[in-house]
Amino acid sequence: MNAFCLGSSSSGNCFILELEVKDKSIPIMVECGFSYKEILTKCNMNNILISNIRTCLITHSHNDHCKAATDLLKRGFKIYCSKETAKEISKDCDPLVINTSTKIEDGIFVIPFLVNHDISGACGFIIKTAKETILFINDCKSWGANLSEFKFDYVFIECNYDHEVVYAQYHELKNIIHQNGIEQSTFMESVQKLKQHERNINSHMSLSGTIKNLAKLNLSNCKSIFLMHLSDRFANEYKMKNAVQNSTKIKTFVCKKNGGIK
Repeated sequence: MNAFCLGSSSSGNCFILELEVKDKSIPIMVECGFSYKEILTKCNMNNILISNIRTCLITHSHNDHCKAATDLLKRGFKIYCSKETAKEISKDCDPLVINTSTKIEDGIFVIPFLVNHDISGACGFIIKTAKETILFINDCKSWGANLSEFKFDYVFIECNYDHEVVYAQYHELKNIIHQNGIEQSTFMESVQKLKQHERNINSHMSLSGTIKNLAKLNLSNCKSIFLMHLSDRFANEYKMKNAVQNSTKIKTFVCKKNGGIK
């Protein structure tokens, strides 16, 4: 497998995976959270011919994961996602059946499973060929499916925020809100920031959550782990990369906001 990150953050997510099938390489797109023009530009920068890509998987219907979906459909792409996500995007999407294998290209199969996010129908993907098994989990806190039967060769997983930083700020904000004589402007600002932290805590994966969730997987065949969707404000890519790599003993990479894998 060859992996290209065209961007990974709340500003937009898009990945190209080139998968080995028999004697050829077949590219698929996972997420299309930029405009079609941006995706085309990013593909050109990576020497990727978008005309060779026919398939896109989308985890859920937030704009930073599906922005170009309509334009891709107009250009003949097959878009696969959950039934709930298809209802939000377009009737022309191909809805997947949760926990059921579907052929999306010659020799490439995908099994979707539900994840815990703040939108209905959000899912992760197990992408399988005869040679490799890939796990792709973006934008979620956790998942309920038992994936222990799969031996993953590569794992793409969200690592959104540093739990130590966010929980420290969360408790500090709660203390501020409950102070006597607090100014109204400070109170309202603190409440707003607290809500943002609560959303992150309830719908995104922290560094500690990523490590705990990885421990549930069979990584005996895993060659690389790719961390996705790092927060601009509450992530430290060096700390996260080192922590995951030290915990799993597997080479770990960070998918960058503006594209590239480090």
